[in-house]
Amino acid sequence: MKRKVGLFLLTVLVAVSLGATIVASLAMYRLVSRLQDEELRRIEASLSERFDVFETMLRSENERNTAVMAKVLPQIEAEVERMGRAPADLTVDELNALSAKYGVAHLYFINRDHKIFNTNLAYDMGLVFPKGPFTDFLDSVFGKGKAMSDGIDLSSVTGTLRTYTYYGPPGKDYLIEASTEVRATLKQSDFSWMSQYFFHDYFSDAVKSNAYVTDVDIYLINASGTWSLIRPGEKLDPKLTREILREGRLEVPDASGHGVTTYSRYNRADTIKGERPMMIVRKVTYDLALARQAVVHVFVSSMVMLALMLPLIFWIASRLLQRQIIDPLLNLRGEAGAIAGGDLDHAIANTDRSDEIGHLARSFASMRDSVRSRINDLRETNLAIERFVPQAFLAKIGKPNIVSVALGDNKREHMTIMFSDIRNFTALSETMTPDENFAFINAYLEHVGPVIRDHGGFIDKYIGDAIMALFETADDGLRAGLAMLDALDSFNAPRAAKGLAPVAIGTGLNTGSLMMGTIGELHRMDGTVISDAVNLASRIESLTKVYRVRMLISQYTYDQLADPDAYAIRPLDVVVVRGKTRPVVLFEVFDRDPPPEREAKLRTRASLLRGVEALLHHDIATARTLFEDCLALAPGDPAAANLLKSCPSDA
Repeated sequence: MKRKVGLFLLTVLVAVSLGATIVASLAMYRLVSRLQDEELRRIEASLSERFDVFETMLRSENERNTAVMAKVLPQIEAEVERMGRAPADLTVDELNALSAKYGVAHLYFINRDHKIFNTNLAYDMGLVFPKGPFTDFLDSVFGKGKAMSDGIDLSSVTGTLRTYTYYGPPGKDYLIEASTEVRATLKQSDFSWMSQYFFHDYFSDAVKSNAYVTDVDIYLINASGTWSLIRPGEKLDPKLTREILREGRLEVPDASGHGVTTYSRYNRADTIKGERPMMIVRKVTYDLALARQAVVHVFVSSMVMLALMLPLIFWIASRLLQRQIIDPLLNLRGEAGAIAGGDLDHAIANTDRSDEIGHLARSFASMRDSVRSRINDLRETNLAIERFVPQAFLAKIGKPNIVSVALGDNKREHMTIMFSDIRNFTALSETMTPDENFAFINAYLEHVGPVIRDHGGFIDKYIGDAIMALFETADDGLRAGLAMLDALDSFNAPRAAKGLAPVAIGTGLNTGSLMMGTIGELHRMDGTVISDAVNLASRIESLTKVYRVRMLISQYTYDQLADPDAYAIRPLDVVVVRGKTRPVVLFEVFDRDPPPEREAKLRTRASLLRGVEALLHHDIATARTLFEDCLALAPGDPAAANLLKSCPSDA
């Protein structure tokens, strides 16, 4: 058995090693091909960079030539005037004489219809430029009285680089165009040696620096064809050019299969404003023999190494069989026992393996993670439920968690109820989309919600833009209401910076007995509070709109305050709230009013309090006197006016 296993293992090793050698050879071929391709692209990038430098030199030459033509062309126009001849009447000999005198290759005269009506270059005579960006440029030159250039281009006949300059004589309906051959002008400049280097060596030295590159070229594309910059007069086949422009990159193998020529298009991104971009085709021809030689070398070397190393590999493989299969299976058995014992953080080994053992290990890890995830989900679910049913509510009805709550659970409590509402929210919401409405309300609640919790309260429910909250004491509720006004100021600050209208709220507080519990049916229930005190708090909040104040509290809340004088509070009216029969004293909380208004209200507060006390004791005469004194001290005070109306006139 051991011999059969050994023979089987040896056969597998030989087959695997041979296959690995072939794979490695192919990988080497791909690697060399990829590196060769990367090197090719670096050469293309280098050609592009060289062309950018070359184009910069051409632009510099164009600027220099334009500066020269700025002096020459007005002189030509002046000499034509001195000759007393119309430009259309000049002979070819006269034009040649002007060209020779002023050092230009050819002269053209162009009319408003963009037609060359006279020139010393016979095949351009009568040429009409088609309407487009170039004719728009020509229109911008007419009558300007200055030389302007449209850049460097290739001659449509010779393929040589030329620079063209245009001059629009003031008051004339024609342009003078002068062309010069770039190589010729560069030879006459102070940098003739540099032009010689650019045209003869700058591009072609890519062949010298790369052993497998046999040829490079740069072709400039213009309307007349695709011309070589290295070999003047040589053109690419128009059909090949169209295919290169369409595909962006094209590989053409030679007939022998030993070489490939790659063509790719390029134009620099930083084209000078006002100049047409110069697009080129890069040509690189390279030899494929390098990749093939690498494959042969790798294959032969691998076969030699296989013959030398196979005995050692066989011994190592037999040892690894024990370590890579048997030992991992024993580890998995121990890890499964740990998970069964409740250790959900126990690490699982060999999960990075790609064989069946690795698959089995990942299955164990997935099982462990799934159980742990379910437990975490339960924890997160409990936390999420608390956002809908506050823990404080559950504590009040004597339930440790949401699971123990049943329909009809309830408990009586004595608490302070707060209702708070955004003023004119309907009109405000009409200016917003539904998404903006939700975003606005949530942003507002993010400011005021934490304030309620910070002052010992909890939010029982949201009613649209309104909040209903409960507090253990009247002081907690009152302080929370004042803090909400402070939070509202911080909420309004960025709105004011954006030019938006500030948000105002009204807050009503009442204190009394209520029932807390669950209502609904078996499959849908909700926690709520029910009592006359809750209804009264809601009515009081709605009265803040009537009295145009920010906070009102009831007599019941006022009486529960530890020290009413610690707050800026004054009686505002004695009313019978809608749906009620007993009169209720309403108190205005004005701690957050502007200082002048707060000081004015404080001056009459003591008299108003005494007046209300007299009114509640049916001492109408004293109450009326006190309220009238307040009106005399603060004419138009709505609190004194309202309370004076509460005094029976027949008393």
